[in-house]
Amino acid sequence: MNEHGNKQLPQEEAFNDESVNKIFQKAKWRSVFRNILISGVVSILVFCGGYLLNSYLLSKTAWKAVTPLELNKRITGPNLYMDKPQFHFSLLRGTLEYQEFKMIENRVIPWDDHKVPFDIIRGEGEVLHGSSMGVQVNDGGDARFYNDRSGERQMLFYHPSVKYSSYLNDLPLLNRMRDDQYIEMGLSFDKGYTLSQVDRMLPQGIHATWYWADSYSRDTLKNGAEPLRAEELYGFQAYTERLSDSNRTTEEQFINNLEAVAKCTNSYYAENAGRALAAVKSHQQSGMIIGVVVTGTKDQLKTLQQLPFIKAATLGATVDIY
Repeated sequence: MNEHGNKQLPQEEAFNDESVNKIFQKAKWRSVFRNILISGVVSILVFCGGYLLNSYLLSKTAWKAVTPLELNKRITGPNLYMDKPQFHFSLLRGTLEYQEFKMIENRVIPWDDHKVPFDIIRGEGEVLHGSSMGVQVNDGGDARFYNDRSGERQMLFYHPSVKYSSYLNDLPLLNRMRDDQYIEMGLSFDKGYTLSQVDRMLPQGIHATWYWADSYSRDTLKNGAEPLRAEELYGFQAYTERLSDSNRTTEEQFINNLEAVAKCTNSYYAENAGRALAAVKSHQQSGMIIGVVVTGTKDQLKTLQQLPFIKAATLGATVDIY
């Protein structure tokens, strides 16, 4: 007993092995729990940070992928428009999905579905060739193509500087068509014309909706070649806005759009647009319009018969008025 009257335990008893082990066990578990907590918090932060960084980088890449598509749509695709794109993200890569639809007068025809993969490393969408190839059939010895989604005809065009083995003329077929339909037709000219000349040449009641521009150099044209399909051509819609007919597209605006695509981040579109731009500029003074897409009823389109500047005429899509 000490001077204060307290009983003092022997040192061996106060610090025996069992009590020491308990202290170490408590310290050990506290350390384990602390490490688990720290690791969990760090893992959550790393996961959230990685997820946010992945989403941020993919969002930037996604818009880099869709912008060239939207620009390219301004210079290709007669009467075709893009619906709103949707993005699907995964780790370091994603997919852009969008639909194309065709406008005939004020009627809509679903036309094509597109999926464009992209990734952070490449930084541009992968162009998928052949998504609009359609279905080929033989019609009286002539090859015709039909859209594989809607079953509608795809228009064919003939370059005025090329000699073909035969030329399609679907204007007589109008007599066999119904009165309650809107009809799309592709016209190929005998030579190049200016935009103002084309508008004066077409009869009243004919709605010119898309103009085919001569984007070919002499070394790319070969006699005896197959007709050109609408999806392969460069040209421009008649109006700058789909829902408004107040602003006509000019030749200068089309050239500006070509220049924008030639400078875009998608190398495939940029290279092709660059070659087309050089050819279009070389034909601008003499007349860069070598064809046109028109729409209307069969009676309206019948006024095109026997016009001397039309070298070929092929049917495109049709849709009921009502």
